[in-house]
Amino acid sequence: MANPFPFSAGAVLTAAQLNAQGEWEDYTPASTSWSGTYEVSRTARIADIVFWRVRFTLDATPSGTLTITPPFTGASFVRGGSAGGGYAYDTSGDDSYAVSPYISGSNVQLIETQAQNQTAVTATSPFTWASGDSFRFLMIYEQA
Repeated sequence: MANPFPFSAGAVLTAAQLNAQGEWEDYTPASTSWSGTYEVSRTARIADIVFWRVRFTLDATPSGTLTITPPFTGASFVRGGSAGGGYAYDTSGDDSYAVSPYISGSNVQLIETQAQNQTAVTATSPFTWASGDSFRFLMIYEQA
């Protein structure tokens, strides 16, 4: 990312320069292992720090583990592990579960964080997912 600021002794940034940094942009992941609709998927990047917020609703009963292609896939993650928080909503049980997005290789997965033994979010964990169920999260991570 090119530096848009004239950094020199005594330079003052304008409001327009500051406001142009980290603007939210729509982002549709190239790959999601579950079928559904991104009601919101927006990202902002300031230098190497990425902010990504997601609201996704399933349109079918899923199988396997949820994986999502993150923004800025051309670069590699600098740090792995958990990088945010959110929740999963079970419409049939009218219940919410704490989840956290985490970096797994070149993808993002969700991990259930309510249980003592944290487990990856799959079609049957933390509940049996079905059409209409949803998840939301905000992820913040560093990317080179």
